[in-house]
This record gives sequence, structure tokens and C-alpha cells, in this order.
Amino acid sequence: MAHRHGVGRVSAAVLGAPAAAVLASLAAAAVLPVAEDVRWLVAVLGVLPAVATGSCLALLARSAPRAWVGSVLVAVVSAGVLVST
Repeated sequence: MAHRHGVGRVSAAVLGAPAAAVLASLAAAAVLPVAEDVRWLVAVLGVLPAVATGSCLALLARSAPRAWVGSVLVAVVSAGVLVST
């Protein structure tokens, strides 16, 4: 079954998912109980798979609002983790 990629899903995959992935990578690294340089290394190495996964999931979403809600939800939770640490 072929997907019809509209502007909403493509923009979520190109704009929303990478931003959410960067925030998620930084949030995951912020809560690790290791040295600061290891945290940054984990964040840098983890961002590329996170961006690819987020973009693919945004393109596979059933609709544009679902794709954007997923990206925004990940970004809000990650920002909350970053603010609380």
C-alpha cells in the first residue's frame, strides 16, 4: 500500500523530527550518570540514528497532524527533562 506524502508529513519529517531528535538526544545524555565528556559523546553519536528514525516515523504516520503531534510530544518531553536537570 503506497503512502501519499503530503506537505504536512514531509515537513514534519524534515523540520519537526530532526529538532525533536536533537532534543531527545541531549535529554538522554543529560540524565546519564557518567562524566560530562561521555555524555556529549553519547549525545553526538545518538543524534543521527534518532533523526533517521524520527523522519521515517513521521513519513509513515497516517496523517500530518499525527506526524506533528509525535514530533511535538517528543520535543516537549525532552525539553521537560532538560529543564528539570
